[in-house]
Amino acid sequence: MPTRLSPEPTYTLEVLPGTRIARFHWSGPIRTEDRHENVRRMVEFCREREIQHLLIDGRDQEAVSGTVDDFDFAKEVPTEMQGLCIAVVHRQDDEALPFIETVAFNRGGNTQSFVRIETALEWLESLSGSR
Repeated sequence: MPTRLSPEPTYTLEVLPGTRIARFHWSGPIRTEDRHENVRRMVEFCREREIQHLLIDGRDQEAVSGTVDDFDFAKEVPTEMQGLCIAVVHRQDDEALPFIETVAFNRGGNTQSFVRIETALEWLESLSGSR
């Protein structure tokens, strides 16, 4: 039987209390297929609630995709997540999420990358309509 290095992935998608900010948190390994499914989940969740500000907490993600897959995924984000302001929080040593955020931003996405969740929330709250 193979040894598991990481637990099965889990996610949480919620509206932060007292705000108009959605928070998505993924824990565990994440594949490119998971990222595409998560985009669908987040967009649907935000549209149903008429929310335009999204905090993606990726500090507990373990990327298992390569740079080419990350690029191909990221270049689609601005179209798929159009109308959302997105703060991406990542670990200091994470290279995948900042890369994805940069590609999405360069292709017209309203995204910004952060290491501290408090700074990400401050940025989202400074945008109109998040409170």
